[in-house]
Amino acid sequence: MNAVTPVERIAAAQAGFAPAGGPAWARRRSRALEALAARGLPDRRDENWKYLDHARIAEQAFDVVAQGTVDAAALESRILQIPGALRVVLADGRFQPALSTIAPLPGLELIDLAALIGRDPEAALSLLRTPGEDADDRYALLADALPAGGVVIRVAAGQELAVPVHVVHVATAATPAVHQARLVVQAGSRSRFTLVEQFVALGAAAAFGNLVAEVEVGDSAELTHLRLHQHSPAAAQVETFVVRQGAGSRYAQHLLALGGRLLRSNLRIALEGRSAECRLDGLFLADGDRQVDLLTQVTHHGAATVTVQDYRGIATGRGRGALNGRITVLPAARGANASQSSRNLLLAPLAEINARPQLEIQVDDVQCRHGATIGTLDETQLFYLVSRGLDPGAARALLTFAFCQDLVGRLPLTAVRAAAQSLVAAALPEHGLIEVTG
Repeated sequence: MNAVTPVERIAAAQAGFAPAGGPAWARRRSRALEALAARGLPDRRDENWKYLDHARIAEQAFDVVAQGTVDAAALESRILQIPGALRVVLADGRFQPALSTIAPLPGLELIDLAALIGRDPEAALSLLRTPGEDADDRYALLADALPAGGVVIRVAAGQELAVPVHVVHVATAATPAVHQARLVVQAGSRSRFTLVEQFVALGAAAAFGNLVAEVEVGDSAELTHLRLHQHSPAAAQVETFVVRQGAGSRYAQHLLALGGRLLRSNLRIALEGRSAECRLDGLFLADGDRQVDLLTQVTHHGAATVTVQDYRGIATGRGRGALNGRITVLPAARGANASQSSRNLLLAPLAEINARPQLEIQVDDVQCRHGATIGTLDETQLFYLVSRGLDPGAARALLTFAFCQDLVGRLPLTAVRAAAQSLVAAALPEHGLIEVTG
């Protein structure tokens, strides 16, 4: 009998892979597979996953691991040019030192996770949390069940990196395949640096990427995290991010989802220490029949913690978008301040966006607010621009770009901001009418 469900195909694939990491990792993989078999991958019956097109994921080639090669010249043409940045390339989840540009920096340590698993399995295990406790952890279990590479980025206490770290995730598959990757980021107390993640594809096949990331921001540390998705039109990705913040820490994530057939991003943040702050900005474009589904869960553990979220979405054609954002303020988090905003534009009759801002407040003496809007371009503003001489198409293009520019303009790196403005302009409907300069 042929294996038909994704979990059955995962189990069959696992049996064909050569084990790595010795008995300890064999046990971890076995436990992950058992948990997946018992619980299955998420589906529409799971409240946090009900808007996702699970059929698109079920058709992925879970039993084929991507083994492509990277054309260095082609890759160079796709990569953001960030002056002075240290480049870390992961091809199908595997670290590629020959394609990376890494110069020694005081206080910075980069570790090839796959190599560490082979060299010192126990040390590798000590760097990773054990997934499975949370209902939304099942794709993290998938990364445990199948071979996964990745990188550890560790910045020592008190260090401030003068240049960004640029992590490039490259999908190479020329035929349908799956690839797993892990990203571990550890910002020591009082450290400060900028991390840029970019997702590109050199192959046009229906590749499925599964990213599991664990971020620790130590006491009084600051981490600025820019994330740019530029997958191929056939690619799908699910990612599981877990962020823990210490007292007085600052974490800012800027997400731009501008490519791929499907993106599901799970972001879970724990503000554990007093006065920890996080800022989450996100912009997605769901055009054609693309789908972008975002889940954010922020828990305020410490007193006087702060969350600011600003997400914007655009859907056109038959595109579908969703933002499910939940903020929980626990009893110990007195003086917490949390705000959540979701603003969305529908530019076609068949486009769809679902927004679910949620607050759970378990203590008095807090300031919490949320809001969501879903609508079309403002007819009054369109009329004003047309009455001033713009043709209707140019007026629509200008208003749509301005809707994005409020958020894109906050990107902290000049090179990334300029590239993002051009990419956003090119991705929008009627893009030929928008010219970005400077």
